[in-house]
Amino acid sequence: MTSNARIQSISWHALKANGLVTFALVVLHGVLSAILGNFGFGLGSLLLSGALSYGFSRTMVQVYRGQTPAINTYFDGFQRFVDTLICTLLVGAIVVVGMVFLFIPGIIAALGLSQVFFVLQDRDDLDAVGAVKESWRLVWTNGNMLKVLGMAFRTLFVLLLGALAFGVGLFVAIPLISVMGGGLYEEIKRADRLGGGDVHFT
Repeated sequence: MTSNARIQSISWHALKANGLVTFALVVLHGVLSAILGNFGFGLGSLLLSGALSYGFSRTMVQVYRGQTPAINTYFDGFQRFVDTLICTLLVGAIVVVGMVFLFIPGIIAALGLSQVFFVLQDRDDLDAVGAVKESWRLVWTNGNMLKVLGMAFRTLFVLLLGALAFGVGLFVAIPLISVMGGGLYEEIKRADRLGGGDVHFT
């Protein structure tokens, strides 16, 4: 399986090729998420964040593939609004319940369900429950937990470097880790289709 270091390298080259549109999508996602979070005591975020996460996941996968996403692709999730809402509620409930039980189960749940919106945007044949199950299968059943955890640490490291660069580096770091997220899903999916392979933590 492609290592996380290699995913980061591919993501960096993909970002350089589509930097402007990727940056615009990251800003759009951040602004809308912030607005929704302050609307109706968080009700706006609860209702619409799933649809936006669906579209953002799709565009980042496209960037990783070397494609140039259209801005309107970001809103594709509203075509599957009910499924995105159910995914948001399911993932939120499962992670919160896990956190209540000594925190560690919540981390386990968060890792296992981290690919839900990537799966949902990629698989029209799956509903919300199917996407949740498929994310869990890709991460846990297929033995990719350490890979996903390793990418989480790598993401934090990239963000830290961006913050240390007088904060200006975050304008590069955040788009980069966004593309890396799409790349992680692509490589996990590819390995699953090809029958697995050695899992790389780094």
